[in-house]
Amino acid sequence: MMKPSRLTVKTILAVALLSACAAAGSAWCAGLPKKGDTLPAFELQAPASEKAREYLGISQSSFRLGDIPCRLLVFEVIGVYCPQCYRQAPLFNTLFNRIEKGKLKGQVKMLALAAGGNVNEIQYLYEQVQYSFPIVPDPRFDVHKLLGEPRTPFTLLVDPKGKVLHTHMGIVEDLDAFLKLINDLVR
Repeated sequence: MMKPSRLTVKTILAVALLSACAAAGSAWCAGLPKKGDTLPAFELQAPASEKAREYLGISQSSFRLGDIPCRLLVFEVIGVYCPQCYRQAPLFNTLFNRIEKGKLKGQVKMLALAAGGNVNEIQYLYEQVQYSFPIVPDPRFDVHKLLGEPRTPFTLLVDPKGKVLHTHMGIVEDLDAFLKLINDLVR
């Protein structure tokens, strides 16, 4: 019996990896969404709060990002136990309040996805961190995986058709510059 050569084993492994990548879909293989990409289609569980559902303009138990009536969506991927997300929360609460009290109200909506988070953990976030904007659960990391499993916080600015207009990994430190970017994208 012949031993397989190292080149043959490497070739077989490379083909297997490429096949697995193709079978898993482009989102898994392409990495994180970036400017110009279109997000894959996915459904989210509606927030538990009636106020949050009303803000998002949804009435169903599940929805897609395109169901939210707005010109621009600030879509933040957070971790329930992420210290950086806790640091960013007050900044994004300020952003939410500035949007809601200014000319962007109704045109720009904000939504957080709690990667790995369930309804009880989201309730804890509302109580402890006092998020002002809706958070939806992703308990099995399904959407998180579709988005390339980003570290948190990961913020995307998305148009109604799911086109990514901007991404930011980590804490958005300069809120004024970020709000200016949002204003520029809505024009």
